[in-house]
Amino acid sequence: MTREEYLQRFLEDYLKKIGLNLDNEGFSIILRELNRFAYNPEEEGVEVVYTSDGSLTLIHRKYGEPYHSQTAGAIRETIWKFIKPSRILEKAKTREVIRILDIGFGLGYNLAIALKHIWEINPHVRVEVFSFEKELLQDVPLLPEPYREIHKWLLDKTPEYEDERLKFKIFLGDARKEIRKIGNFKADAVFHDAFSPYKNPELWTLEFLSLVKERIDEYGYWVSYSSSLAVRKALILLKFKVGSSKELGRKRKGTVASLKANVPPIDEDELRKLVLSPFSIPFRDETLNSEPLEILTDYLLRVYKYLPNR
Repeated sequence: MTREEYLQRFLEDYLKKIGLNLDNEGFSIILRELNRFAYNPEEEGVEVVYTSDGSLTLIHRKYGEPYHSQTAGAIRETIWKFIKPSRILEKAKTREVIRILDIGFGLGYNLAIALKHIWEINPHVRVEVFSFEKELLQDVPLLPEPYREIHKWLLDKTPEYEDERLKFKIFLGDARKEIRKIGNFKADAVFHDAFSPYKNPELWTLEFLSLVKERIDEYGYWVSYSSSLAVRKALILLKFKVGSSKELGRKRKGTVASLKANVPPIDEDELRKLVLSPFSIPFRDETLNSEPLEILTDYLLRVYKYLPNR
C-alpha cells in the first residue's frame, strides 16, 4: 500500500467514525493536505547528516525531518532558540536550583549544551531536569568540542541519574501520559523540541500545552524553534504572553512565551496572521489519547470549515 493509499483509507475511516460526509471536492482538499503534511507511516530509521556549524544531527525518516536545523546548525539552534531566550543562564548566576522541562530529549544536545553553559557560570548550581522521549536512540552522534565530554557523560547517565549537582530523568513513552507523573515541579525553562506540529501534533495541542502550563513557573519561559500559528494561538488562549526569538539561518523566528515575565515582541505581520489566518486555530486532543493523524485531520477539517472551530 502506498502512502497516499494509506492516507486515503485512513481519511475514509475517520470521516465514517465522526459521522461526517464530505463531497468529492472536500475529500480531495483534505487528502491533499494530509499528503502534504502528515508523517510517513511506512518509513523507519534515521540517517546522519552534517549541519552548517559542523555538528551532526539525524534525520528521522518517518517524520521526514532532522532533529536540528541543518541550515542554522544544531549547536547554534540550541543556543539561540532554546538557551538564550529561556534566560536560564541569567538565572544561574544567582539561583541555587535551575529546573528544566525538556519536551523531546532527542539526541540530548539541548540539555548537554545547557548544562555546559550553566555550570560554567555557576559550578555549584543544582539542575533538575524532567525530559520526555518516545524511545531512546542508539548510536547518537556526539557533539564536537567543547561539548563532547558533557554530552557523552549525559548519554551515559540516561535514562535517570542524580547527584548533588544534577537530578535528571527521562520519561519514556507517550509524553501526554508521562507528564502527568510529575507532581510539584515548576520549571524555569521549558524546551519544547518535538518534531514539527504537523508531523507530531499530539505534543502541540491546546490540551497538552495546558499540562505543560501547570508545570512552569509564572516567571519561567517556554521556548521553541516553532513559530506555528496554531501553537501560538494555543499559548495565547492559555494566557501566556507570546513573543519571538531570533531568526536563524533559513529557519523562521522561534517562539518565547511566559505567564508573567516579559517576552520579545511579535512583528505586526505575525500578529495579523494570528487574527486573520484560518490556520491560527489550535490543534485539539480533548481526550489526550487521539492518534496523531486524527488530530491533524480534525485540525484540517476545521481550517477548511468542514467542522466548527473549537
